Amino acid sequence: MSKISVSTGKKTGELAMGKISKIKILGFPLYMLLPMAIIVGVIAAQGILLDNIIGALLFAIIFGGIVGWIGDNIPIWKDWCGGGMLFTSLAAGALYTFKLVPESVITTVSNFNGKMGFLDFYIVVLLTGSVLVVDRKLLIRAFAGFIPTILGGVVVSFGLAALVGTIVGVGPVEAILNTALPIIGGGNGAGVIPMSKIWGGITGKDPAIWYAPAFATIVIGNLMAVVGGALLDRLGKKYPNITGEGQLIRGHNQEAVSKGNEEIKVGMTEYASGLALALFMFVLAGFYADKFSIINHLGLGFTIHKYAFMVIFCGLLNVSNIVPAEIRAGSKGVQQFFVKHMSLPLMVTVGITLNLADFATVFSFQKIAISLAVVIGSIIGTIVVGRWFKFYPVEAAITAGLCMANGGGSGDVQVLGASHRMELMPFAQISSRIGGAIILVIASILFGLFAS
Repeated sequence: MSKISVSTGKKTGELAMGKISKIKILGFPLYMLLPMAIIVGVIAAQGILLDNIIGALLFAIIFGGIVGWIGDNIPIWKDWCGGGMLFTSLAAGALYTFKLVPESVITTVSNFNGKMGFLDFYIVVLLTGSVLVVDRKLLIRAFAGFIPTILGGVVVSFGLAALVGTIVGVGPVEAILNTALPIIGGGNGAGVIPMSKIWGGITGKDPAIWYAPAFATIVIGNLMAVVGGALLDRLGKKYPNITGEGQLIRGHNQEAVSKGNEEIKVGMTEYASGLALALFMFVLAGFYADKFSIINHLGLGFTIHKYAFMVIFCGLLNVSNIVPAEIRAGSKGVQQFFVKHMSLPLMVTVGITLNLADFATVFSFQKIAISLAVVIGSIIGTIVVGRWFKFYPVEAAITAGLCMANGGGSGDVQVLGASHRMELMPFAQISSRIGGAIILVIASILFGLFAS
């Protein structure tokens, strides 16, 4: 019996070693990646990580690749809680919250995301690649029905927030003003910050009084939205008839980069063209938003973000049909590279300043209940209205619903990453930017009526 046991144990060990030897992360076998990770970790721990794009991207790629792989292989979590995407963002937040790396590393990685524009870079590549490959007629149909679908989610979110707020003793007005508005408002920079200024201007009080709890509220709302995206993805796998697997409208192939049956040959030149076009469209949209936009210069108390103008300009470029098919295919190729290989590093840069302690400030029963009602309402409302425009329920709920209820631009990346639908970024940006601007108008009306 002992011989059999030893033999079985030896074979089991050999099988386990065989499986481990086959593991590849970022394309590296473990015997290469682990020494690289240890060296980067030692350098980071000593606070001598290069304070530039090279140091930041290296840290984000190595940390994100390993932690993302772990998150994608944790039972239950990988299927129901966002997998490697959310796990990477939270793990990066843990580095900041528990001071596991020097402040210099946090600053370097955070600056790479913000001042150096990595988040912008990622989003503009996805926007251009996604919009240019959508069939022109389908694009017009989608955008025409998208704003009403967003508004459907907003109405139901506010309604459920008022109902649950009444039930838990907070009251319908406070539930809408202090929970629903922050969560649905388009994130921090384009949502809660200008909203707090509107509140301060109307009440005559310091905007920080409203801003501090509102910011904590969008943190928990964003987490719920990300988990909701993962759950909707899982639901779509169980019931395939309710999802287009990344396509918004029923009965249509969203991508159309080829002319007829002609095959398009895409090489390095086309990828370079696609990348250059994406960068140009972003610069053009920013220039227009700052210098020429009539809406942004009317003094309405809100402005339309350059991402929204970029989606519009890319849509016009698509409809005009002046971009050669091979360049559109190149744009799509660059987008696919970023989705596949830059998403986890982006999660590191997004999460590196996430203070997990912020969750504690909103962990009251009332706040959790109302926040959950807002997120669920965004799902229900967009599914109901989206059906009128033949939108798939899962895709409508994710883009027009959860991408209104998340943390803005970075939240869009997290939600779409957790739901494995990065190709829907243009619609997510319409929610966060144009939808967010609509919420600022609604907030100014509601604050004027009820804030004191």
